[in-house]
Amino acid sequence: MYVRVSVIMCLILAGALSASGQTSQPAEGASAATDWWHAQKMTGDWGGARTELEKIGISLNLDVTQILQGNAHGGASTKNGLRYSGSGDLTLMLDTGKMGLWPGGQFLLNAEPKWGNGINKKVGSLVPVNLDAIKPGTDECSFTLSEIIYQHVLFDGKLILIGGKLDGSRAFDTNMFANNEKTQFMNTALRNNVMIPPFLPYTDWGAGFILNPTEWLSIITAVADSEGDNHTTGFDTTFHGPTHTTLIHEMVFKVKPFGLPGNQRIGFAWSSKETKKLNPISPFKETGPLLLKYAPEMLELLGPYLPYENEPDNVLLYYNFDQYLYQEKEDPTQGIGLFGRFGWARENVNPVNYFYSIGVGGKGIISGRDNDTFGVGYYFIDLSNDLPPVFHSEQGVELFYNVEITPWLHVTPDLQVIVNPGGTDANDVSLVYGLRMQMNL
Repeated sequence: MYVRVSVIMCLILAGALSASGQTSQPAEGASAATDWWHAQKMTGDWGGARTELEKIGISLNLDVTQILQGNAHGGASTKNGLRYSGSGDLTLMLDTGKMGLWPGGQFLLNAEPKWGNGINKKVGSLVPVNLDAIKPGTDECSFTLSEIIYQHVLFDGKLILIGGKLDGSRAFDTNMFANNEKTQFMNTALRNNVMIPPFLPYTDWGAGFILNPTEWLSIITAVADSEGDNHTTGFDTTFHGPTHTTLIHEMVFKVKPFGLPGNQRIGFAWSSKETKKLNPISPFKETGPLLLKYAPEMLELLGPYLPYENEPDNVLLYYNFDQYLYQEKEDPTQGIGLFGRFGWARENVNPVNYFYSIGVGGKGIISGRDNDTFGVGYYFIDLSNDLPPVFHSEQGVELFYNVEITPWLHVTPDLQVIVNPGGTDANDVSLVYGLRMQMNL
């Protein structure tokens, strides 16, 4: 479901959400400063209402993420290269067991208001340096109901059935050190495998299951609509004929070398959708058209090679790992670890032949800053040899440090360097700086 709203309404909504925390009251017997600075949520417990609602199976979370980001050098353009953007997450979870209806059921609804378009068009990279700015839509201001999910837990968690309007990043290709869009990397290539979206769009209708036969193995399988689009309800394409279907399967192995936890993930995806490998050039359908719109010189480069014919039967193999190298004995969430991803797909169908990323992440590395997180990562995208020779590859590096001001407020300075933005030599190296502020209301 996609509802377009005016810029004024979005700004009103953002301001109202931010301002709502100013009226919260401290718990009885606690000082205002102690309660407010150490609360998990900015607006507190709503006079006990939050706790009482959760007891009967109703949980409501309100988050606001705001990003100031600039392109200081190279890329498509540095003119007016400083941009502000933001988004919200309004998440409602209903536990049918606690509500006295039936055991094992849970509904999840997630809505995402968004304002500002960020600087992705200024950088001109294949993948967004800030997915948050374009995720719900490419308009200046938009509102998307991105998830409508029902899941049912059976056999004490051994089997979980899932169906609805899905966000594949919640279940597939997760990673302890490179996945969380609010407290970790901003660049899309260091959040998820960039080769999955052509198979499993950002929001689409689907169904699947999670099988947990042992403590060390999870099997995740889903069938979904290959045409999922955050601008539409999706009912007009979901499973309508043989050319609209994606099957994705992932196996997760929990490992513990030298007593330190980690995960090894191996995945496979197949899509019957007929794909124009040049449209989009970017592996993200939301950003691909932007590259041609804001970089018209690409059309001149592509002219002699157009049009491309559609190619069916898209196939993807991918791998993902995270592994702790060190953990604090007192708090196992604090430590340092490695992460990495790899993906390969048929280059006669996909604009990207293979992709990989690798990096280091962790939490609490500075004494007295137990809840700060950090990360440094590198990615490489190799484009199909079937594309015109002017398109070859893109690579980038990102460094961030996420500072916990309070449990509900995090600020993240961020620096990115993008080499060959857009996969060509047309633009110089892009230097992107940014500051993210995330609030849990």
